[in-house]
Amino acid sequence: MRSLQTEFLHLILLLFATALLCLSANVFAQDVNLDDGWEYAWGDSPFDSDGVPLWTKNDQLVDWQPIAFPSDPPARGAHHNVWFRITLPQHVYRDPVFYTSSIDLLAEAYLDGKLIYKHGQLDQDGAGIFAGWPWHMVILPENFAGQTLYFRVYSNYINIGFWGERKLAERVDVLKQITKESLQGLIVAGVTIFIALMAAIFAMLKGQRRQFMNVCLFSLAAAGLVLGDIPAMKLVWDQPLLWNYIGAYAYFLLPIPMFMLLAEWLSDAGLEVRHFQWLWRAHLVFLLVAAIGSVFGVLHLTQLYPAFDGMFIVSLFLLVVSVLLVFKRVRLEQKLLILAYFGFCAVMMLDMAVAHNWISWSSIPVSSGALLFSVAIIGLSFNHYLSTQRRLAKLNISLESEVIERTEQLSAIAKQEALRANGLLFQQEKLEMVSDVIFDLESCHTLEVGIEKIANRIEALCVPFSGVFSMAVPDGWKRVHCWGYEIDSPSFDNTALTKAKFNNEQGIFPFRIMNQQGTVRYVALLQVHATEMLNGYPIEHFMKLLKRAVEKINITLANIALREELQRFSYEDELTGLKNRRFFSEVMEHEIAVAEQNQSPLSLLICDIDYFKTFNDTYGHPAGDAALKTLAALLEQFFHDGNIVCRLGGEEFVVVIPKVKGEDCLQKAEQLRGAVEKTQIQYEGYLLENITISIGISSWPELTPDPRQLFQQTDSALYQAKENGRNCIRLAEK
Repeated sequence: MRSLQTEFLHLILLLFATALLCLSANVFAQDVNLDDGWEYAWGDSPFDSDGVPLWTKNDQLVDWQPIAFPSDPPARGAHHNVWFRITLPQHVYRDPVFYTSSIDLLAEAYLDGKLIYKHGQLDQDGAGIFAGWPWHMVILPENFAGQTLYFRVYSNYINIGFWGERKLAERVDVLKQITKESLQGLIVAGVTIFIALMAAIFAMLKGQRRQFMNVCLFSLAAAGLVLGDIPAMKLVWDQPLLWNYIGAYAYFLLPIPMFMLLAEWLSDAGLEVRHFQWLWRAHLVFLLVAAIGSVFGVLHLTQLYPAFDGMFIVSLFLLVVSVLLVFKRVRLEQKLLILAYFGFCAVMMLDMAVAHNWISWSSIPVSSGALLFSVAIIGLSFNHYLSTQRRLAKLNISLESEVIERTEQLSAIAKQEALRANGLLFQQEKLEMVSDVIFDLESCHTLEVGIEKIANRIEALCVPFSGVFSMAVPDGWKRVHCWGYEIDSPSFDNTALTKAKFNNEQGIFPFRIMNQQGTVRYVALLQVHATEMLNGYPIEHFMKLLKRAVEKINITLANIALREELQRFSYEDELTGLKNRRFFSEVMEHEIAVAEQNQSPLSLLICDIDYFKTFNDTYGHPAGDAALKTLAALLEQFFHDGNIVCRLGGEEFVVVIPKVKGEDCLQKAEQLRGAVEKTQIQYEGYLLENITISIGISSWPELTPDPRQLFQQTDSALYQAKENGRNCIRLAEK
């Protein structure tokens, strides 16, 4: 008996040490913190007719003042509106976002005069109704660097502005951070809910009903407090005000069962606990008043939190004084419970201090505090469990033979269920692999890349069975990956290539796509040879699973093919087959970034057909189209191997020439000009008059210090060529 109690105390101390280690574990993402460079301006900006805030367009309209932390600027007075702004630093992100822990209370974000994010609804007077205290993730464009991000904030609360972190990060990193920060809270919420269920069950048994009902009530309140504070709950259901109300009323409910539990525990030691009664009753009255006031819209969370926090501090002070007077008289088990209670209260006080800006911001692990108190409750339940086990031990003597017989029966059933569970686990693993493959495919821009990804992942989907993955080529199938035992590939001809069908028995699974006209195109083929049952999972079930997986992948491949086709049309000039102006704009940004990073030269050539309008008026627009095609063919002939030829529009063409200086481009440009001058235009069997072109050339850093001025300088050089008589070439001036 004494040894069991000793082991129980050792277990409690170990759990306490583990929980304290959890309190000290903090992981932060390596992101760009925006701690400096903030400015503020009291009041609200007027808007122009297009809904653009004038303060974002003209700095002279308001006196912007620097502020170290964008919250509660000085001289607030009666102001309920304030603007904050910051110039975003030069950093490159793939999917950039601005993240902050919270904002008091409502906010709108503007970038380049455009509204890109809002929390809550502000009316024409800049006011609104409280919408909760969630975290915020503002999605930024890729070219955000160097731009000024403005925040329009409204608050009738005691605080106004930002709270917690403010940083730039990748969207996926923010979501990972939210998930990591929420993991412990989710675990604690699950544990406390489980404890509540167990306490409710124990309360139904004889003895200690009141104590276990208090345990159940506290566990439910702790679970609600933790759930309301878990960041990931916004991802589950984007209703921040609802989660705030859940957390708030769980927070308001928490002291009631805590005071009642302490009264129960200390009364067992023969101590006077009548002064605890009015403490929990006072909090119960507050909870009822808050609930009724919220239902009728008289009270809001922004008013309730300060009142409750003040009440809780007074109650906690009185409680500490009362407990310290009797601490030496209670048993060790009760001392551990009291220490756990005060540990949780300390965490709540720290969270309260951060919320009211009494101390600098840091992440307070409220869920870990709840875990500490939950460990104490688990210990109480474990002690009750030990006493129950002692009573059950006497009954086991008479029921031993029946238990052995029943155990044998259950063992046989367990083996069958284990075999079935292994099969279900095998199926679940394969389904997760299929989901991963489809997820990877959704990021593919071309069908070729998608087939390559399937080839890299298909073996894992099919093992432990042997298989072959083949890719469709014009004259049949080409093996690209095989595993396991050798499998003979069927000798499909072109006819069979268009008629391949799913065949579960032979293990043939074609990958095909169908366009909107109903035409089927086969892109790959999977052959699987299954020889035996695996862990209770029948072969026929596995084949059906593969068929469904390939059908889902086929849908994704069809979407990729459609996107690829649409992208080709959006970047291609219909007349000449060259890339169009849209493609040029995107590729130019890329080439400028590469040139700056590698410090390599970048040249640009723009050419224009001389007197093209006269040519069209003389021979007609179809003949003009033939002239454009002829020039396009000559451009592709002279410029290739990394050079990019695009049609800007009309008779104007551009060539992007990476890693080549302007002087080196001049010789090839002269060859092009001479070739155009000597080439006769053919149209409907007739030879038309020759055309000539004028060419402008510029290069970075040889002729311009800013690569973003290349196009403008090259265009100016072309204009000089036109002005100097046409049919000539001009280099941009330095």
